[in-house]
Amino acid sequence: MKRSKILTNFISPLINTNQSMILLKNVLSKEIPNEGILTREFEKKISKHLKVKYVTATTSGTIAIFLALKALKIKDKDEVIIPNLTFAATANAVKLAGAKPILVDINEKDLLIDVEKLKKKITKKTKAIIAVHISGRGSNIQQLKAISKKFKINLIEDAAEAFSSNYKNKPLGTFGEIGCFSFSPPKIFTTGQGGAIVTNSLKLYKEIIKLKNQGRIGKSNGGEDKFVSIGYNFKFTNLQSALGISQLKNLDWRKEKLIANYNFYKKNIVESSKFKIFNFDLKYGELPLWTDVYCKNRNKLFKFLIKKGIECRYFWHPINYCKPYKQSFKRLDVSKKLHGKLMWLPSSLKLKKKELSKICDSINEFNKKNG
Repeated sequence: MKRSKILTNFISPLINTNQSMILLKNVLSKEIPNEGILTREFEKKISKHLKVKYVTATTSGTIAIFLALKALKIKDKDEVIIPNLTFAATANAVKLAGAKPILVDINEKDLLIDVEKLKKKITKKTKAIIAVHISGRGSNIQQLKAISKKFKINLIEDAAEAFSSNYKNKPLGTFGEIGCFSFSPPKIFTTGQGGAIVTNSLKLYKEIIKLKNQGRIGKSNGGEDKFVSIGYNFKFTNLQSALGISQLKNLDWRKEKLIANYNFYKKNIVESSKFKIFNFDLKYGELPLWTDVYCKNRNKLFKFLIKKGIECRYFWHPINYCKPYKQSFKRLDVSKKLHGKLMWLPSSLKLKKKELSKICDSINEFNKKNG
């Protein structure tokens, strides 16, 4: 398919260049760009915002989940329950930790893991549940927390898409033992690549710090370093921290803009049995990072919008559809039903009202022509 000039991108990071450059120049002139003083400041700001005791920044959201699993002593032959609809990183982190991802179907209403189906997948080998907050939703988190407590199973939150999103005014990512965040370009703010791990457990925090720093405890002092276990090099950098801090300064505005985008779509797009915008519970604090939709004729609509210079984004394939985790759709009925019919509308912080109107008018035009 020949692509027209894209006038409206799906997502375009909004970075305050002036503020970022001031911090970056400060890093380069005063200290090494590796993890250091500015990284600690970045972590403290995240800690304060999420109202959580301990935060450590790392190289990506994927590695955040991997380190969470390792800190919880997840090992070979252990089972970790994940939703079948998630980014491949969730499943990959489980495999990297040596465990087996157990796929559970989703709810058609909100695309989150089906709690009742999850219960049936729990075995003696189940050591953790990973709650994935699709597009910023977390309405099932209290149920998952109750299940993890009842069965004494660790609860990890994949909050890659949910920074500053809440459920009943409590930040997502802070309900389980460990929460994992991503700061890649499509997120509410970006550090290029990067992520963070949050927890209220000092024991888990110390274990994660050790794991991400070559199994080393204490400060890095060359020949005086103490290596007490096998570890990895998953440290953050002051350069990334400078980029993150500059964007956190206008986080409230960013949240307001994402909500405004979502509300504009809800108000101006005509929904039907063939086209539906998935809801967010704004009164409970859910933050629509991306506006996701069901469209029976998704591929056709996608091409129609591209011709108009509007870039959307297909949803990922279900995990069971991906080659490393290939299995049938047996007992994954909702995943099968929705496969190939989900996508995200443009959700950039840079979208103007004129562009939003064009998107809505174009979708309404398509839906009217296609019944």
